Amino acid sequence: QICVDDGHELSLRYGCQFYEVSAAENFAGVSLAFQSLLREARSVQLLRALPIRRKLGVNSVSKVLGNIFGKNSKGDRKKRPSLSI
Repeated sequence: QICVDDGHELSLRYGCQFYEVSAAENFAGVSLAFQSLLREARSVQLLRALPIRRKLGVNSVSKVLGNIFGKNSKGDRKKRPSLSI
């Protein structure tokens, strides 16, 4: 048995949920807490499986925008609208 305050403090420290349940008094509460634990573990597992997205640098963004909107040729000196990011 754990003091409610200690359980709540531990949940805050580890960033997890806290349920105050008693197997002797309420099986449904224990079942709900266990199901929640499984859902949380599955969510963490799925997040870790996602590929890490690289942050695009300014040069990469400029290159992509240049490819999308086209670059000025040397003979074409018209100024195109610019985009600041």
